[in-house]
Amino acid sequence: MRTKNTAITLPNNSRGVTKTMKNFFLLFFPIFFFGSCTNNDDVDPEILEILGGLEYKAEIIENRNEAKQVININATSGGEVYGVEGTILHFPANSFLHQNGDPATGSVTIELVEIYDKTKMLLTKMPTNGKRPNGDVETLISGGEFYINAHKNQEPLQLANPIQIFAPTDNFDNQMVLFTGQDNDCTDDDLECDVVWEENEQGALEIIQREGPNGAGVTGYGGFISNFGWTNIDRWYNDPRPKTILQVDVPDGYDNTNCNVYVTYDEEPTALALLDIYDTETGLFSEHYGLIPIGLEVHIIFVSVQEGQYVYAIQAATIEEDHLEIIGTTSTGTEADLIALINALP
Repeated sequence: MRTKNTAITLPNNSRGVTKTMKNFFLLFFPIFFFGSCTNNDDVDPEILEILGGLEYKAEIIENRNEAKQVININATSGGEVYGVEGTILHFPANSFLHQNGDPATGSVTIELVEIYDKTKMLLTKMPTNGKRPNGDVETLISGGEFYINAHKNQEPLQLANPIQIFAPTDNFDNQMVLFTGQDNDCTDDDLECDVVWEENEQGALEIIQREGPNGAGVTGYGGFISNFGWTNIDRWYNDPRPKTILQVDVPDGYDNTNCNVYVTYDEEPTALALLDIYDTETGLFSEHYGLIPIGLEVHIIFVSVQEGQYVYAIQAATIEEDHLEIIGTTSTGTEADLIALINALP
């Protein structure tokens, strides 16, 4: 899909349809489309295309699966798994249990996803949204996001003991701790779930030196995890300035079913907040509790996938009180086009 270069035209710049009219159209169009046998010539085919959301959701899951590395180790003797971006997992001997509690033996398959930058966070929809104990959702600064799983002959395995995770870094931050990805109303495969990060109370980290697969010494974060699934190395974003709500108005035809809106903090390469609140009455995206610092310099990223290509907009902004950002002109291009633009952000 990503090599497809066929140009498409979408109503990206039209702001003539009011939010009320948009919501009316989204509500009643499916009734007309499926309940009528009359000619559809009067229905704008561009609007029909823009309403699609399944393609974007499938692209996110595809990106997660493409990021997955698969490595086999011996369950009895244990061993180490080396990720292509420098992550190291150390499995002690006899680390795996079957679902019935019996020890697993022989070859087991380890799955690893490692995410160290906001470009990959966006493509896989793995933002740095963290939940406080009181339920407030705030932005985190990440030192690496990881998906770890193990199975034998298609059977998911459990951990018999904690395993060590190592994440390389050139700039150790002693506020970093381990977070766990909690499923967000998802009962399917963990790799397909959207998660929100919650702090692991036993998630202390230390700076350690490890020897990589090529024998070279590497410095990074070292800690222990006790469960498979999603793990994140993070600290809470801290800014003393007064806070405000941020709302984003996306192009007509888009809503929380077929696009995402992200905020990337300038000069913070691993901070990517997802605006995960959508108001069906106003058609606006927002964050939870009005916790965006006034005066913060950001880039707001709108993204969808339509007809095999990414539809996106990236807008610079300085947060003002009661900030409302209107997404204007959008662009259509390949995944490589979007990656280049995000990588160029401050």
